[in-house]
Amino acid sequence: MTVYANGLEIACKAQSNKVIAAFPDVCFTPPENPATPPGVPVPYPSFGFDSDTDNGTGTVKIGGQTITQKNKSYYTRTSGTEAGCAAKKGIITSANTGKEYARAWSGNVKADGEPVSRFSDLSTNNHSSPGSNTGPYPKIGKMVLTPDNCVKLLQKFGLSTTPHDKNDCPKDTMESEHFMENQFMQKESMRGGVAGTVARFKNYDEGSAPCICMVARKRKKGVDKANWPKVGTPHHGKTAQVRNFLASRKTVPTIDEALKECCKAVVDNHGPTKGLSSGTKAQKEKAEQIMKCLELIFIRHLTAKINETRRSDNKITQAEVRALKIR
Repeated sequence: MTVYANGLEIACKAQSNKVIAAFPDVCFTPPENPATPPGVPVPYPSFGFDSDTDNGTGTVKIGGQTITQKNKSYYTRTSGTEAGCAAKKGIITSANTGKEYARAWSGNVKADGEPVSRFSDLSTNNHSSPGSNTGPYPKIGKMVLTPDNCVKLLQKFGLSTTPHDKNDCPKDTMESEHFMENQFMQKESMRGGVAGTVARFKNYDEGSAPCICMVARKRKKGVDKANWPKVGTPHHGKTAQVRNFLASRKTVPTIDEALKECCKAVVDNHGPTKGLSSGTKAQKEKAEQIMKCLELIFIRHLTAKINETRRSDNKITQAEVRALKIR
């Protein structure tokens, strides 16, 4: 769960903000001998992680975990300086792997009466007293996925989404594909309009649902386009992967489970994204971001559709939609 203050992610024990390579964290390092009695001063990079947060909020929490507060909360330990273990240790604090404290925070957002620390706020590492053994360094985290930056990311990989009715794919080998398959929300014999939608997904229809353009046919000389083969295309591969997922299930999947599999099948088969999921760490992270963006777009759409005819006091949340079973 991500919560924002002033447009920045709030730092808390449940989040993934971190201090990466705060430098230099100078610690005395063995050997200790007459020439260098306290050891050799070596500059190390220092690291800290939100998961080590302690002494935060007691009542207001995010994801059931404590929130980082001004001049109070800290990471219980930092890392990267373990080798600086001569008797003196840190050149300023006489510590290594000491605590991390926030040095900047929100000016107007508080929790339990104290300002909260956020993504990109400065912090200092390796404390054993009010002083630190490093200079100030920002907390960083993963890219925050919003509708705006999702649009840019998907466009970069040829996965821009449009309603199915627009059907404006740029190549004649492409088709407008429901990346979240219609079969999950509609009756087998009545797919298409609202009439075919099962009750819990009321107002959903295939025409307004978000789609992507996927290569669905192989051009064949001298053959009418309607008869161009589909086997072996990205569209065919995506569909087969989803069918295999369904066949392997012993229970009916939720919207969340089916959506995740559909988005993974897109990334695994679409030309510009194929191979990202099994590539380098950076490529895997990019694949994850693309899948999360597709999920975000579909869940926002389906939730809005279901809520179209609901009273204001009976609206369904995105989390509740994710938990619904497919048809």
